Amino acid sequence: MQSFNSASRPLFGDLLRQVAPLSGHDVEEILQEQVGSRRRFGEIALSWGLCEPRHVWEAWSRQLEQSVGIVDLDQLGIDAQATQYLSRDTALRLNAIPVRICENELVIAAVVPMEAPFPAELIGDGSRRLRFVRADREQIHRAIQRYYGAEIAA
Repeated sequence: MQSFNSASRPLFGDLLRQVAPLSGHDVEEILQEQVGSRRRFGEIALSWGLCEPRHVWEAWSRQLEQSVGIVDLDQLGIDAQATQYLSRDTALRLNAIPVRICENELVIAAVVPMEAPFPAELIGDGSRRLRFVRADREQIHRAIQRYYGAEIAA
């Protein structure tokens, strides 16, 4: 099951092929494995040694460039290191939480899509490119409670 629910997004396997040495045959085998295992495409490619984590990140990042997806935070998970890039107060005010940090990119899940100009708190020193995905309000609230210890008003 993919983390995104978007009819217009590019296929993850196609994007992964752009950044990792996967053949069309590899993609077909991974798709067949997905049917039986219900694992994500990138997970299978990683477990088979066909790519590296940085390749999966790059493919996911490219997918975000082309469409703002809706993520399932329970399935995707949150990189605890990413949460240091957004304060508790800002997370609460924006109904948003960072989910991934890699090199110069920070992916933030928010209840509503965010577009430039971004709040100054998100821009920071300007060294990180921001990517946004949408997520369910309740999942974001649970994540804020877990990672920031913040109580959310009903």
